[in-house]
Amino acid sequence: GDTTRPKVSGDQLVLSFSDTSNLDADQAHKPASGAFTVLVNGVANAVTNVSVEAQAKTVTLTLSTAVTHGQTVTVAYADPTTGNDTNAIQDTAGNDAASFAATAVTNNTPAP
Repeated sequence: GDTTRPKVSGDQLVLSFSDTSNLDADQAHKPASGAFTVLVNGVANAVTNVSVEAQAKTVTLTLSTAVTHGQTVTVAYADPTTGNDTNAIQDTAGNDAASFAATAVTNNTPAP
């Protein structure tokens, strides 16, 4: 399948950025939780933490409410400005990842 497609299990939603160089793992540069919009069955699910794994080129979002098996999940990301920002998903050269509209997330949460 498409390994770059976002996926979620429980309260952990993982975004992959395989098309960029290594991500900037500086915690001071990580994007704000509010830059992400996660909808579960159409209802907003607030992001409580953002974690960047530079080598893996992933950004992991911790959701305020765990997703359950079979729910429909989407994620969107808004780059703060059109320029390159300190607090954004960015590569080690400081290039911001582009904003993306609501994108389907593969729900890997196991059935209870």
